[in-house]
Amino acid sequence: MLCHPLLKLFFFALFSFSLLFAQDPEQQMEQDLIINLQTENCLLPTYFSPFLSEKTELTNSYVKQLEKVLTFDLAHNGSMLFIAQTTENNQLANQSSLFDSLQQWQAQNIFFVIKGLVEQNSLTLTVLDVKSKTVKKIGPLTLTGNLSNDRRQIHRAADLIHQASFGSSGIASTKILYSVLTKNGADSTKWVSEIWEADYDGENRQQLTHERSYSISPVYIPPKPGFVTGGFMYVSYQLSQPKIYIRSFQEKTGHRLTTLKGNQLMPAISLKRDQVAFISDVVGNPDLFILPFDPEKGATAKPHQIFSARKATQGSPTFSPDGKQIAFVSNKSGSPKIYLIDIPKAGASLKNIEARLISKRNRENSAPAWSPDGKKIAYCARHGAERQIWIYDFETDQEEQLTSGPGHKENPSWAPNSLHLIYNSSTNEESELYFIHLKQKKMTKLFTGKGDKRFPNWEVRF
Repeated sequence: MLCHPLLKLFFFALFSFSLLFAQDPEQQMEQDLIINLQTENCLLPTYFSPFLSEKTELTNSYVKQLEKVLTFDLAHNGSMLFIAQTTENNQLANQSSLFDSLQQWQAQNIFFVIKGLVEQNSLTLTVLDVKSKTVKKIGPLTLTGNLSNDRRQIHRAADLIHQASFGSSGIASTKILYSVLTKNGADSTKWVSEIWEADYDGENRQQLTHERSYSISPVYIPPKPGFVTGGFMYVSYQLSQPKIYIRSFQEKTGHRLTTLKGNQLMPAISLKRDQVAFISDVVGNPDLFILPFDPEKGATAKPHQIFSARKATQGSPTFSPDGKQIAFVSNKSGSPKIYLIDIPKAGASLKNIEARLISKRNRENSAPAWSPDGKKIAYCARHGAERQIWIYDFETDQEEQLTSGPGHKENPSWAPNSLHLIYNSSTNEESELYFIHLKQKKMTKLFTGKGDKRFPNWEVRF
């Protein structure tokens, strides 16, 4: 079993870094994983017609690649169910007016028809809403012939289609942060972990840190409403102890968030961008701290302790969307469980802070993640031999198992729509990233390649 020596420095690795050790064959996992969360929502039948090309220097194979990207985006938006393509339906879709075939689409119970035209250096998409009898145009979107750039245009188009069809933002243009653990050159006993960023589908991958150290637990700094995030936090062992660093995407190196002694881990940032929660052992036990924060200025006051329990370890804080509460892990009852507290004011007596137990069904809980809509918390729990993803629902006060089957599923992170989750699934051979949608109940593997991918964090959007 692989083990980085620095992990042994902090004993609450039991429930925060167990993801570094994974067991179970990928092939079997892909066959056996079952999504158990139930939903009453239905996917709407949608027909996607192949792109037409006119007066363009882009090759047919390149246009097909773009078509494949859009197909993936729409098929995984959690709202549409693609109907198998037929020659007859392609002919119907390619009529000069989609209205001419409205009755035929109605007879097939099709809700949406989507077609695209690549002309010269642009893409125009047409969406027929069969039920409302309306047609919407998306574009023209400029194409460059560079797949990396054009993928982002297609992602944008997919989100515009979702907005036009359902009145809510899509996730195709979002990004993810994650860590990649690899061997340090030819030395099989030494490991390095760096922070990477990718599109939500795992493409356009880019390495962000080059510290040749051990960097984990990246989190996006939430943007101002209407803007895209400009930075992130992460934990680095470059000083031999875990410390929290902050960095913009324009900088090449990060700088420390605090000057506290000891270990600092597991940063979480409030959606209002004004607080950072983290774990530190600066006063003895690994306890929960909070730090007033400004993305442009950094720390705006000294951190203060907000929860402690005698002979207990705290870990993995996550903010409620309104920034008034924190869910976290504590083993104060003997086994790591998920607890919830109201955030106290600085100087408040720790003796008066009561923690409400959230997870009651399973032992060894870890990595809670509060959904952006505030309705749910996703977390990990040992269930049998493996660790699985569970969902706690605030409205029902119930816990539901989301995943099952062989292998360890850990570190869930919510998409901005509160419907998708990304997590790492680990075996003793590898660790890769997957996402699922609560409606579709289907896991999707993002990519493979060198290194173990862990600690995924989905970009925040408003």
